[in-house]
Formats: sequence, C-alpha cells, structure tokens
Amino acid sequence: MTISNLCPLQMASLRWLARGKTIPMIAQIEGRRVDDIERCLNDALLLLEVETLDDAFRKIEIARCDRT
Repeated sequence: MTISNLCPLQMASLRWLARGKTIPMIAQIEGRRVDDIERCLNDALLLLEVETLDDAFRKIEIARCDRT
C-alpha cells in the first residue's frame, strides 16, 4: 500500500494529528463533522495496513522519504 491511495482528507487528517491537533479541531479546520474525521482516520489505518496512528505516521514519513 502506498500513501498515494489515501484521499486528500485522510492525508490532511493524519498530518493535522501528527502536528498535535485534536479530532474536533481537525473537523473544524476541514469543515467536516467529528464522526466524518473519525471514519476517515479509521479508513486510512485500514488502507495503510497499520493498527495505530503512530504506525501510520511512520509509514507516511517513510513513503515521503522514499519519494525524494
């Protein structure tokens, strides 16, 4: 699985979380509902084939480094 399979909202939500934003803050920033962001993040974990947000952050960082 590559990070290119993630939708823009999934990538943005993961990046906001990595920067210390809460899910309610992300929902407000993105103009979405909290449950939309929660579902988005759960789907991102499934697509990335990881179990934790920390694993997702690592996988995204590794993929980003591989592209440079």
